[in-house]
Amino acid sequence: MKLFTELYVELDQTNKTNEKIEALRFYFEQASAANAAWAFYFLSGRKPRQIVPSKKLREWAIEQAGIPEWLYLESRDTVGDSAETIALLLPNNATVDETPLHELVEKELLPLRKSAEEIQKDAVIDAWSRMNYSQRLVYNKLISGSFRVGVSQQLVLRALSQ
Repeated sequence: MKLFTELYVELDQTNKTNEKIEALRFYFEQASAANAAWAFYFLSGRKPRQIVPSKKLREWAIEQAGIPEWLYLESRDTVGDSAETIALLLPNNATVDETPLHELVEKELLPLRKSAEEIQKDAVIDAWSRMNYSQRLVYNKLISGSFRVGVSQQLVLRALSQ
């Protein structure tokens, strides 16, 4: 998760094609085959359908942040994105989650879809508690089915071919 989050941040912070290609190339050189496969899946525009309803993520974030719903809604309107709003409102955490991307997706995220709400809540809150802001942002985007970053499948393929 750490390396994939770093890639996401780099891609999100630039609009220069060469910088994006370099970031992608570096990621795919460093990542394990299983992590690279999931990264390619997400970066090429694919995503699993929503794993946990956005309404539930919002409720749990409000509870964890200890804020009223109106403040969450105002914050989301200002930020413009629920995943980022949640990541910003949760207590600051400097911890870096070292869980590999493929384990996070295969063992934590995908099984949640069919889990009871209490299990989902416990798993999400646990994940949030062990992640820093950037990781929570990526996690929220993955779990809500809203993962997008400014690269095309063609750009990913171009980086892989270099």
